[in-house]
Amino acid sequence: MKFDFGKALKKAQIDTGVRSVDLAAKLGVHKQQVARWRSLKDARIGLCEKLCDAMGIDLIAFMRGGL
Repeated sequence: MKFDFGKALKKAQIDTGVRSVDLAAKLGVHKQQVARWRSLKDARIGLCEKLCDAMGIDLIAFMRGGL
């Protein structure tokens, strides 16, 4: 089984109710950047940690969403 970053991000956003525009504002990026992240298959662990902090979720739970 391989981790899919985009799938995990989409699931985390649905589960937490955090819209892409709100996530972008929290991280200081454009909403287009969040859209690009949602299409990635893989990402660095540091980005996963930043996203989890911004959405208030556990890293392990985030990663499970991408399996």
